[in-house]
Amino acid sequence: MTEEMPEQEPKKPAIPQSHPFNPLATYAIYTGLVLVGYILFWLFYYPALIAFTMLFVIILLRDTRHIVNTYELPFARKAAVVNLVYSMTFFIVLVINGMALSQGLDPPILPEFTELASWSPMFILGGVFGVANIKRMYGPRKSGFQYP
Repeated sequence: MTEEMPEQEPKKPAIPQSHPFNPLATYAIYTGLVLVGYILFWLFYYPALIAFTMLFVIILLRDTRHIVNTYELPFARKAAVVNLVYSMTFFIVLVINGMALSQGLDPPILPEFTELASWSPMFILGGVFGVANIKRMYGPRKSGFQYP
């Protein structure tokens, strides 16, 4: 009599658990930066708002590239790319429509939504902080101050 060893099922890769973090801190910073953007818009109109959001688009591009190249979790990589795509879409809308509106022209992209350019910074910064949340949940833990 021989005992048969039960076949072991192939192990699935373990899904990394997310780190505990407080998203309210991220949303407080998000709200503050949106307010800063609209204050710049109120003071200096669209060119200042475009310059302000361009800084965050550059941060978003850098962070998305880092996540795609270094994170193992497919969800984190896909979510970072989705955040980048929709933020870049709204940045293009902001640049094209904002420059047209600052010159007194009708917005060329979806002219029936004249306020689309002024709403764009909320969506752009939403993508930036979505990627920041991905970094906080699935990235390596860091000590000390960390940009959201």
